[in-house]
Amino acid sequence: MADRDEIAEAYADWRIRCNENDRLRRMLRGWDRVVHLVATDTGDRFTVEVRDQMLAELAGGTDAVADLVVTATSEDFADLFWGDLNPSEKYMSGEITLAGAQEDVMRLDAMSMVAFLDR
Repeated sequence: MADRDEIAEAYADWRIRCNENDRLRRMLRGWDRVVHLVATDTGDRFTVEVRDQMLAELAGGTDAVADLVVTATSEDFADLFWGDLNPSEKYMSGEITLAGAQEDVMRLDAMSMVAFLDR
């Protein structure tokens, strides 16, 4: 189980890698979204905003209206952000779930794979 600080630290590292990745930033063009992250084992909730081709800092809570909701264990979130887990495998097995418009789900899935493969 990962605590809030570990998830935040892993996300901060992932955010830097993503925001410095030209290929990923091109994928984010015109895709401004609010994404909620919900940890099933701890109940922790976070918000990630994608604005102007950049990932914003991780915010605690889920006050804003979400375009997408990602649900996983705290450990899966930390491992995902550290690059230690293949997000597609967890998504296909149902261990990570995505709720939102199909286009947004597909875009997030593609972005996570690019971030995973380009690390």
